[in-house]
Amino acid sequence: MSNTRKINGLTFVLMDMNDIGKCGVLQKAKKIYFPFFLMGAPGRKDAVISWNEKRDLFHIPKKMNYKWFKLIAKRLKENPFFDYDWESFSKNILRPNKEHLKKVLKIDEDRVNLLLSDGFVFLNNFDKNWDDDGEDIKEMEAQGYNYPNFKNFLNRDYLEY
Repeated sequence: MSNTRKINGLTFVLMDMNDIGKCGVLQKAKKIYFPFFLMGAPGRKDAVISWNEKRDLFHIPKKMNYKWFKLIAKRLKENPFFDYDWESFSKNILRPNKEHLKKVLKIDEDRVNLLLSDGFVFLNNFDKNWDDDGEDIKEMEAQGYNYPNFKNFLNRDYLEY
């Protein structure tokens, strides 16, 4: 694994100060660097939204639990016109803590792998449901369709996305 830092018992990839387009932990601060981008350009250094530092940093959690993911989802919801780099977030923040995620979220190997690959779906839809898409919740669930929100990700075997 590349250059990492352990904080609060969790492991994170350090932010490469030459690549402001990737998520990581700042060398000197206990903060997660989480850049937002112009829509359609995640990961591109020249598309990073650089004003308002509030957008760029998260406190490092003691646990990457439901509550922590909810904070991230809230920040995403507050910035609907910006994009984020799921790949670098998954690779540099979540993947080094795979075993921790399994334990804290009470999920198995298959489910944590689903989170690492498709977690952006569950974060983007964190507190949404079928009615947000104009569908009848009871009807959709009666047909066996489970909305791809974070709660359903944790509790349901099959999600519709």
